[in-house]
Amino acid sequence: MANLSFMNLPAVGFIGLGIMGRPMARHILQAGYPLIVHSRSRPPIDALVELGAREAKTPAELAAQCEVVITCLPDDETVRQVWLTGAHAALPAMRPNTIAVDMGTTSPSLTRDLAAYAQSRQVAFLDAPVTGGQWGAESGTLTIMVGGARDAYERALPVFQAMGKRIVYVGESGKGQLMKLANQIAVAVGMLAVAEALLFAEQAGLDLNLTVETLSSGAAGSWAMENLGRRIAQGDLQPGFMVRLLQKDLQILLSEARSTATPLLGSALVHQLYCHLERTGEDRLGTQALIQVLRRLGGQE
Repeated sequence: MANLSFMNLPAVGFIGLGIMGRPMARHILQAGYPLIVHSRSRPPIDALVELGAREAKTPAELAAQCEVVITCLPDDETVRQVWLTGAHAALPAMRPNTIAVDMGTTSPSLTRDLAAYAQSRQVAFLDAPVTGGQWGAESGTLTIMVGGARDAYERALPVFQAMGKRIVYVGESGKGQLMKLANQIAVAVGMLAVAEALLFAEQAGLDLNLTVETLSSGAAGSWAMENLGRRIAQGDLQPGFMVRLLQKDLQILLSEARSTATPLLGSALVHQLYCHLERTGEDRLGTQALIQVLRRLGGQE
């Protein structure tokens, strides 16, 4: 497969058109790539087909037609089934010298297993999880962390650039996922810091919008404060990134940490706090809904 360039664009397949996958796929299409899509949900397929994409009925049908196949899927079980174990799995259908890309957050061990299988079929496998949330996916400004063979990364780079603002090559297979897990530590514990600060401000009778504006301008400023803190102040708990997906990431993270005896006290605490939202059926809210747990602990609800 030659280097990907905008003068000779290869067919790209995209499987998984949820909150993140749909806008990511749209950016690929808008960059001029022939796009083939597959998803369990009908509306995003229809929307992308209307923009010029084609639909494949199965992952295998899609994979057989594409030089780059991308998935953006919610959990390890789905990733394993779509790529490898399902009746119409993608990897067995891919041609030699093509590129498979997993852009969800997947356990590093499964990533390495998929990469090994892909290599046995002369297919390059890249783990390329993202950060930036729904806003980054919609605006095409995601940060993408890529693990796998460097030559495959370089060949696929223009496709990544259609979806993201900062593309980082991390190293061998699995390293992209490990970098994403490190990112999720900062995301989770940072969300707790924002929620606690705003809970304190609320209890003290401070205006929450003014609090967010003030804290964002100083040493406490962060992406979470500016974006999710503002949503808390406005009473908006709708997802850019759902609690249930962060919980999945934290479960992978804590499992990895146990295997290396790495103490992650803050991450473990945040995981337990979010368990409350899972028990109350609120795990499809955005991660800023952590404020609700703290309010309940403080007797405000």
